[in-house]
Amino acid sequence: MKGIFTLFVSVFLLPYPWAQPVNGQWSMVNSKTGTTNHQQQTTNYKQAAGSCPANIDFEAGALDNWKCYVGSTSVENNDNAITVTPSSPVTGRHTLYAKGAATDVDPYGLFPVNPPDGSGFAMRLGNNVKGGEAERITYQFTVPADAKNASFTYRYAVVFQDPGHNKNEQPRFIARMKDVQTSQYLPCASNEYIATAALPGFKISPVDGSVKYKSWSSVFINVGAYAGRTLELEFTTADCTLGGHWGYAYVDVGDCDVTAMAHYECNPNIASFTGPPGFQEYRWYDGNFSTLLGSGENLVLDPAPKINTINVIVIPYSGFGCSDTLQAFIYPILPLANAGPDTVICPEHPITIGTPAASGFTYKWFPADFLSDSQVAQPVGTPPKPATYVVTVTSIESGCIDKDTMNITVFQPIDVTVSPDQSMCEGQTVNLQAGGTARLYTWSPAQGLNRANIANPVAAPKTTTTYQVVGFDGHSCFTDTALIKVVVNPKPRVDVGPDVTMATGSTYNFAPSTQNGPIVTWQWSPSNDLSCTNCSTPVAAVTRNTTYRATVTNEFGCVGADSMNIKTFCLNTQVFIPNAFSPDADGVNDVFMVRGKGIAQVRSFRVFSRWGELVFEKKNFQPNDPAFGWDGRVRGKTGPSEVYVYIADVICENDLINTYKGNVTLLK
Repeated sequence: MKGIFTLFVSVFLLPYPWAQPVNGQWSMVNSKTGTTNHQQQTTNYKQAAGSCPANIDFEAGALDNWKCYVGSTSVENNDNAITVTPSSPVTGRHTLYAKGAATDVDPYGLFPVNPPDGSGFAMRLGNNVKGGEAERITYQFTVPADAKNASFTYRYAVVFQDPGHNKNEQPRFIARMKDVQTSQYLPCASNEYIATAALPGFKISPVDGSVKYKSWSSVFINVGAYAGRTLELEFTTADCTLGGHWGYAYVDVGDCDVTAMAHYECNPNIASFTGPPGFQEYRWYDGNFSTLLGSGENLVLDPAPKINTINVIVIPYSGFGCSDTLQAFIYPILPLANAGPDTVICPEHPITIGTPAASGFTYKWFPADFLSDSQVAQPVGTPPKPATYVVTVTSIESGCIDKDTMNITVFQPIDVTVSPDQSMCEGQTVNLQAGGTARLYTWSPAQGLNRANIANPVAAPKTTTTYQVVGFDGHSCFTDTALIKVVVNPKPRVDVGPDVTMATGSTYNFAPSTQNGPIVTWQWSPSNDLSCTNCSTPVAAVTRNTTYRATVTNEFGCVGADSMNIKTFCLNTQVFIPNAFSPDADGVNDVFMVRGKGIAQVRSFRVFSRWGELVFEKKNFQPNDPAFGWDGRVRGKTGPSEVYVYIADVICENDLINTYKGNVTLLK
């Protein structure tokens, strides 16, 4: 892994582009270990990095040196007015969050309640309780009389309900800096964030559409012009003035007197610059402002200049501070340690570590154990067990050093695990799963597998098969083998018989045959006209064309099915109409009617005299019902004893229509 040298550059307000810079300091940070080594350069840029006033960053885990206030908000003379009084910290209104606390994300914005910069504590000011509340915290400090570049960076995150009121009624968050002697707020350090303002970076909450939020952002404040004066940092939150909507904010303070940063890498020869956060525009210039080098918060120069001054003009968002011009220096005579990437080797396998040597530097490795030469850039190591090596690179010209670390892991035997033996029905698939410490896998036999070189193939064997999986460590050191058996159970077979054609009104007895049993469950469908649906031999009442399907399950849980069709027809013999009747009220054959079975409905039944006169008619009725028969009356009286003609249209249960015609004799 590469070593990193980071230059925290002192900066200050330049009222004119020809103003002279102050001295700077190198701060060299190793990217793995995080250790910091300070080296004085030949140009003697030496000044201690600024430190923050005590507990302004809440790192004491308490509100020491801060003052707390609570109050309310209202509209007075058409302006938003916030009235607060001193108070001890109020639970739920002045809340400190330790990094890694159980409640670690905001419930509306879902962003961390601590800024993502390693800070140990952050403050939440206000809450999500209605009531027109207002909260404030303040911190007083004196800018050192000899300060040339005093500055602060504060971080904030805001969560508002946006009720859409007038601007002077909306929830808000205010961050200000006040000159205590004059009681005047610093114009470049006083910002107000209102729920309806078109603030950059605000989003709608995915949890509550009435809530707008802005996750952690940074604001840079330059107070170098106030050396020797007492200033007061002030943060305020306020609900809407009508009391029905809330607003709160998270704040943190840090990075005092460090306002720009330069990063230099010896090889390749690249310099990177980072401006102070929180501005809308950044314009980078060379030392005499003759050339625009780039824009944006970050600038990369490839190749890096030798000894140079870099200027950056920072322009805030409209209404949020003032412009500044900052300067930074680089002096790129630094070593760059690169021990190489962490790696894994087989036991006693030689490995070359480090990177090629660069001229002007010396190299030393520690420990020297199992290295071919501890004072070259790329020694060969053969450690028998895990080892950590640190390389120290020293610049012969400047005496600056850099260190980097690499870890060698000596690979150990692997262990391959597999899922338990599987059981399936023929024609189905199962998922095989291998795991453990292997990185690559090969399955055999490959037949029946969708892929034979993954950890979790899908198997579809036709017969019971034992699969072997071989795991590889990916370094050609070790392998391991495991087995898994897939049992293929037979699928039951059922034959419910051939299709049949039957008369409506009859019955059909199913007598299916089966194989690969025993059969433990039966399921017939449709259930219409069946004597049972979960037995093996149901009886079907034949009414209309129907396809019956039997689904069976055997003792292994495997399923089979078969179907057959019953096609129906309507027989003439299903309808009986007598050829004589005697309507003499003796209770025997008194009514002439349609009789039969397997008949859904008699659509019409008509009787005519021998002269063609219609003497009786009924429509749409069930057969075998005397109420719909002819009692022999003609125009209200029993008709003469003679032969009559009838016509009957009958709908069978299979929905076919048959017409029956004939003669009937009325007897007296």
